[in-house]
Amino acid sequence: MKLLSRISAFLPLAVSLIWLQFLPDRVPIHFDVSGNIDRWGSKWEHLIMPGIVLILGLIFLLLARYELKKGAGNEKALAHAKANQKVLQIAMIATGVLFAAMQGVLLYSASREASENAAKSSVELSRVTVFGFGVLYIILGNYLPRAKKNSYVGFRCGWSMYNDVTWLKTNRFAGWISILTGVLIVLCAILLPGTWVMISFLILLGFSLVISLVYAAKVYQKEKKEAYADGSNPHG
Repeated sequence: MKLLSRISAFLPLAVSLIWLQFLPDRVPIHFDVSGNIDRWGSKWEHLIMPGIVLILGLIFLLLARYELKKGAGNEKALAHAKANQKVLQIAMIATGVLFAAMQGVLLYSASREASENAAKSSVELSRVTVFGFGVLYIILGNYLPRAKKNSYVGFRCGWSMYNDVTWLKTNRFAGWISILTGVLIVLCAILLPGTWVMISFLILLGFSLVISLVYAAKVYQKEKKEAYADGSNPHG
């Protein structure tokens, strides 16, 4: 799993470097909401996103290593660190593979547009991007409940971080919401007309965030009330 997550961090960059060998120096770089090309530039600008994914992957790996070191000597902390490390690795693998696929589609589209000197994208990139994020939400939603309380992975807010119970319940709920949201996003990317794909994507993201926050607040209020009623440590 560790090796696969490391490879995945480099995958979008590797795909880009291979594709770029076959592209002309000047390619489409940016598109408006209708898919019209509004800026051309150097093909090497297409390395920016893979570079960001690589940096993100390295940060994930460093965080996982830090947690393992911090948990050394404490059986419970070490078990939690290992669980969070696995979630981070799954997140990195899913992110790397999906971004590599989306980067491949983007560069394929750029090669066609450059060869035809096109004025509009040959592929609905917004639809591809939204579809990819929908799949990512489904994958991460399946693993979100496995994360233990920590400072960097999972559904984190003041309410969910209150104690272990609020963390567990909130992340289980957020995991199911992420899966549902991901399925709806994928369906929107497939079925809706182009102008509505991104709009529906943003609406669904906002909905999933708000409903998860509302649930976290509800669980927090219940836990806080019970903790002070029996005089126990509310942050135990």
